[in-house]
Amino acid sequence: MAMPLSMHAISAIIWVGGMFFAYGMLRPAMESLDLPARVRLWVNVLERFFSWIWVIVFLQPATGYWMIIQELGGLQHAVMHV
Repeated sequence: MAMPLSMHAISAIIWVGGMFFAYGMLRPAMESLDLPARVRLWVNVLERFFSWIWVIVFLQPATGYWMIIQELGGLQHAVMHV
């Protein structure tokens, strides 16, 4: 159970933390840049970020279902919030 839980948690941290960094830290820091430089920076940052996110988009549900099947024996035994 440790492996899917770790993968699930780490991928969620990367996703949410990356969005927090981009919106909360990078966007305000880029206000002093001119528009073409700002666009180039956003393109470079988001290309790298979304290369990780495409992996996470598949990893999150896969590890979630893995934990449900392994721990609960399937969705029929899961409570409503799961």
